[in-house]
Amino acid sequence: MADSTMSNAVDAQNEGRSLLIVEDNDRFAETLGSELTDRGYTVQRARNLAEVDAIRSLDVDFAVVDLRLGADSGLDAIQKILSRSPRARIVVLTGYGSIATAVKATKLGAVGYLMKPTDVDQVERALHEEEDEEGEVPIPDEFQSLYRHEREYIEFVLAECEGNISQAARRLGLHRQSLQRKLRKYTPH
Repeated sequence: MADSTMSNAVDAQNEGRSLLIVEDNDRFAETLGSELTDRGYTVQRARNLAEVDAIRSLDVDFAVVDLRLGADSGLDAIQKILSRSPRARIVVLTGYGSIATAVKATKLGAVGYLMKPTDVDQVERALHEEEDEEGEVPIPDEFQSLYRHEREYIEFVLAECEGNISQAARRLGLHRQSLQRKLRKYTPH
């Protein structure tokens, strides 16, 4: 009973709050947008920087920004959003986390930095989380291992090349055979 009362209080608090989701993964953005709409936010969506620029009246209270937006960077989106909505509280989401990008995102004005996969509760907490005593935004303690980061980046580049190993190897600056060895190494046994 207390949970539903608290949920209703949060929904009432969020009523009329505008939120922008900048995410190129349609399924994830639609799910997140739907859940945040159910919690009382008025949600807008952009898939890339061009779509952020195309929003005529960008005056939002909150934004959730993916770090990788196809060929665009979510770090650039932070700057664009804050230039038009200076009071916006922005949370960055990424599957390729690093301390360097977390620090850069917070220096640009993000109030949170979350690793994917994440859920709507974590996103909402991060949007409303306050700075610590020194005025610093909390940075996650856990990041991916170098091995996992490399594997996911290789998979990302390979997907961008539509599975073409030769093209992916060129983009990664590797010999084709080296990339094939790495891919075999990453195959689950």
